[in-house]
Amino acid sequence: MTTFFPPSTFPTMSLGPPAASAFPIKAASPPPPSPADVSTVLSAIHACSSQDPSTRRPAEDMLQVWENNSGEYCTGYLSCLLSIIDVNASGALSNNIGVDENVRLMAAILLKNATPKVFSTPIPTPQDTTANGNDNAHIEMDTVNNQNMHQERAHVRSQLPLLLFREPNDKLVLYLQLALSSIALFDFPKVWPSILEDLVGVASGTSGLSSMSDTTRGGGSGNSSDSGLSAMQVMRVRAIKTLRMCLQSIRNRKVVIQKGGGKGGRQGLQLLDMRNLRGMIGKAVQDRKEVQTRACSIFESLAEGIVRHAQVAVGGTMVEGGAKVAYSTWKADSMLAVGYTKCMMELIPMMEIDDIRTDPRCPPVRALYESLAQILQAVKIYPAVPPPSFVQVMNQPAQTAEYAMRMDKLYRATLMCCGFSVQSQSQLFAPQIAYVLPSVVEPILTSDEATLQSMPVKRLTSMTWFIQTVLKTTLYDEKKKDSLSSKNAVLAALMGGGGSVSKNDNDDGPNNDPGVLSARETVTAMMAEGTIERLIESLVGKFLRLHPDELEEWENDPEGRYETDMAERSPMEFDSPRHCGGILLVMLLSRETDRVAKALLDLTQRVYQQLPPDDFNGMVSREACYRALELCRMGLVGGGRRNLNFEEWFKAELLPIIQTELAETSPVAMRAMQARAVQVVQAYAASLKKEDFGIAFQAVAKLLASPDVVVSLCAARCVFHLALMHIKGTEEVPQLVAVREHSVMALGNTFALANRVEGEECLRVTLECISGLVEANGIRLEPILQAIAEQLPPLWERARDSVPIHSCLLSVLRHLIMKMGHSTVENVHVQTVLFPLLDYCTDISVENRAETLLEDGLTLWLVTLVSSRVSTMGQALTNMLPRLESIIRAKLEPQMSLKVLQYSALLLGPRVVEPLADTLRELLVEMTSCVHAEKKQGDDDNEMEDEGGQSTKEKVISSNKDAVSAFCFADALMQMFPELGYSVSSSAITQVIASLKPERSISPSVLELALSAFGRLLWINNNILDEVFAHDPEQDEKIAAIVSTWLGVCSSFTFNSLVLGSKQERAMMFIEQKGAALATCSAVCRSPRVARVAGKEVVRFTRILVEAESQSNLDLNALIETSCCLARRVVGDGLPGDSCARTREVMSADPLVTTPLQNALESAEQATKNASA
Repeated sequence: MTTFFPPSTFPTMSLGPPAASAFPIKAASPPPPSPADVSTVLSAIHACSSQDPSTRRPAEDMLQVWENNSGEYCTGYLSCLLSIIDVNASGALSNNIGVDENVRLMAAILLKNATPKVFSTPIPTPQDTTANGNDNAHIEMDTVNNQNMHQERAHVRSQLPLLLFREPNDKLVLYLQLALSSIALFDFPKVWPSILEDLVGVASGTSGLSSMSDTTRGGGSGNSSDSGLSAMQVMRVRAIKTLRMCLQSIRNRKVVIQKGGGKGGRQGLQLLDMRNLRGMIGKAVQDRKEVQTRACSIFESLAEGIVRHAQVAVGGTMVEGGAKVAYSTWKADSMLAVGYTKCMMELIPMMEIDDIRTDPRCPPVRALYESLAQILQAVKIYPAVPPPSFVQVMNQPAQTAEYAMRMDKLYRATLMCCGFSVQSQSQLFAPQIAYVLPSVVEPILTSDEATLQSMPVKRLTSMTWFIQTVLKTTLYDEKKKDSLSSKNAVLAALMGGGGSVSKNDNDDGPNNDPGVLSARETVTAMMAEGTIERLIESLVGKFLRLHPDELEEWENDPEGRYETDMAERSPMEFDSPRHCGGILLVMLLSRETDRVAKALLDLTQRVYQQLPPDDFNGMVSREACYRALELCRMGLVGGGRRNLNFEEWFKAELLPIIQTELAETSPVAMRAMQARAVQVVQAYAASLKKEDFGIAFQAVAKLLASPDVVVSLCAARCVFHLALMHIKGTEEVPQLVAVREHSVMALGNTFALANRVEGEECLRVTLECISGLVEANGIRLEPILQAIAEQLPPLWERARDSVPIHSCLLSVLRHLIMKMGHSTVENVHVQTVLFPLLDYCTDISVENRAETLLEDGLTLWLVTLVSSRVSTMGQALTNMLPRLESIIRAKLEPQMSLKVLQYSALLLGPRVVEPLADTLRELLVEMTSCVHAEKKQGDDDNEMEDEGGQSTKEKVISSNKDAVSAFCFADALMQMFPELGYSVSSSAITQVIASLKPERSISPSVLELALSAFGRLLWINNNILDEVFAHDPEQDEKIAAIVSTWLGVCSSFTFNSLVLGSKQERAMMFIEQKGAALATCSAVCRSPRVARVAGKEVVRFTRILVEAESQSNLDLNALIETSCCLARRVVGDGLPGDSCARTREVMSADPLVTTPLQNALESAEQATKNASA
């Protein structure tokens, strides 16, 4: 029988020492860093401000080394930072090296950054040190190091508060407070149990730290909010602010569960064992209870401080020393009242009261809530007017304004504390709802628009948030009183109790609590007929309505007005009364959907019918109603609801508005109403019938040419949305046909709009609209391609250094090329922008270019390659190769840059890859390190994250996406150029294969691609398995395991999938399986060892595949055509370039596709028999 396998391509090739490739030598642990001293750290901080990178970067690296290692070694780094920060010690240091305020501030920032890393690392106990198995010398060294670390951390804990309270620089104080709160996060309550009591003592003036008040310069800088206070008052205010930060850190503490086993191994998933789960929950509950119990010990001190300081802040008191001393006392008490209240706001969620009938903490908590309600009643008026007792003190307008500001802060802090109490202790707070909720709702109902707009936005945010919190509370909902039940058992165990609601619904249960009944009556009254309509009308008319200054901005700065309106739509934008009102309106709609929807629609209809069409106030009110309907879309037509018949309303009211041709001199209120109508059409577009959709699209497309820029920009966003919402594969739905019918007119208007606008954001909106229209039309725009291309060079000239504009231009060109193919690439006007844009976006020599535009630029480059013909574009593509070489050598964006290199080699040949062979070999090893690299001990443990969200460990290996890209590139390169591909890819792939072990967890997609690439490697060098494991004592077992794993992965494609799946699915599955069968058969034929340990399994797998092939009726041409179709998918529905034809050539010459399986099976059977004999 003739064997169809090629002779061994590299009969003498060796991979070098097998142990080196298969089992990388683990680097020895780095030696402990050299201890830091004050002068060295100070010099490094000075060097960090240097403009010379050769001076700055080594200093930054040195500081980072000290920071990273201070958790494991006693480096003295934190002590040095404290010495530099200390204003007294810094004076002594200045004789040698200057210690100015900027240096001290930098040291404080470094201390703030280092404390989470250092204090989150537990210091090993003596038992841990002995258990590591080191010799006596190492044990002694570790013991000394651990003792020194204990001493340094104790030094930081003792000195940091002292620095905090005597520091004159307010900016520096903030970083010291953050550092102290980070220490509290990790050291409270076990290591530093008294930190909260210490801070409360300083805030109340009873701590021994008050002796340092004579060294504190009150107020720091002249513009500080502490100016005018004595040294003692400044220290007390700092203490209460620091206490709030510490409570905030403690309350948000995460539970960390160590999963790593001994010696760096990975234990089984413990959550699957309920016994382990019970133990973990018990430990978490115990730790949580301990923290909360200790933290809540300061409750009485906080409650007393709130009452004492709020009384002085609100009513004032005359003291000896005259008006100036009285004013200073009042200001300090006002700040302390706010600080104490904010601390209580953080503490209340930690006071989990399971049973309000028996818990001894309930009476003082109830008393606190009564005090909070009284404070709110006293400061609810805005702006607050000083009482008569303050006449001698507040005799200046500035002081009167400050009184109003301080009372507003006290009101907001108290209201937020009440809201947190509702969330955490809803039943205990229930009696106060009857007093607090009306006082919050009343200003919204009774105050005029000007008064509400004069209120600070934070006050409005607090008011609307409190109302939302009350409405969300199930206990206060009369309709849900029968649904109250105890918490889930596991959740209750995790939370350490059942919350504040009583577990029994008997005579003493919440449903019979007079306070709860009173709260329900209050909430029901707010939602009653008549009141809820007034509330909705107030929200629409006072919060959502455009104000005169906004209409003036519309006239004078339309682009700025549009950008402001877009910013207010963001869910993260809270600095707007309109946002506050919109959020509360949506909350009301979710609570009483039908009633609120009816009230809102009735209000809109009433405004439309009762006010003349040309009335200015009528048009502004209609715009506000439309905005409300836009916000409430989900409650009106979403989720199967049909509270609004949008089709009828669109024809009757919206369509006439958007079809009206307004002049530049038309009233601004009318133009604002038209712009809002366009946005409502965009929001409800899914509710339009197919015949109305075309009418709406045509009308909005015409508004792109509106004289009003805001209307045109709103139309651009709407057109973009409408153009893309009905693109579903190749299906020609009527809505998409309507879009294409009017797209030429829309494109012309959009390009004209792009020439009208000046701002970066506005130009971005127009370019996005162009991209959407191109995507919706594809090659149907080819007749006007020349006109589109002529518009691109002026836009390129306007981009300058704007990242968003360059990104949008990249998107426009990408859509043009993807949808219209090589005709776009070859257009002269397109090339005028295309290649300069690619050059600009991929110029990695420019600072930050790689982080901002490189990935998008490479994506456009890839699309250009796939759509190009070598006969016309070969030279231009060749000219870009030096840039690609520099990107790959710098190892930037490897996932996309390797794809660009792959298609460049497909079109231009192996000369593209050959100069980069060494770099690629190293890059592939790095990109696959997530599979073959040895993980360090503890890599599998959960990590504590700091407030910035960054993990305390550094990334040391690649990602799965990197590995996938590397394997795909290696497979494609070996398919196109076997010898070159083998040379580049063999090192990375063999390291991966050698590292595969049963206990290692690898992503299935990564494993599948790795084995597929190894199949090509094995086909080229049939003895590669023998070489990889040549010096392994378990060579036979590992070769058998690799082959078994490989064939097992391929066998996951079932027989039914091959027979019953789609043509494309069957083809791709069969290509993968056939490649595996041919590669393993070739190894069986060439290697007696492989034939002996894995031959039977290979023969069995191949035989099943031959049978499936005979029943699936797949032929060679079908397989090749399927692969070529996959290449066409990249360019959409445009005319492809030479990549398709070149792919077909490569596939037709691929032996893993063309070699008959039957011949391979017969050869493998014979080799297996010979090996057995």
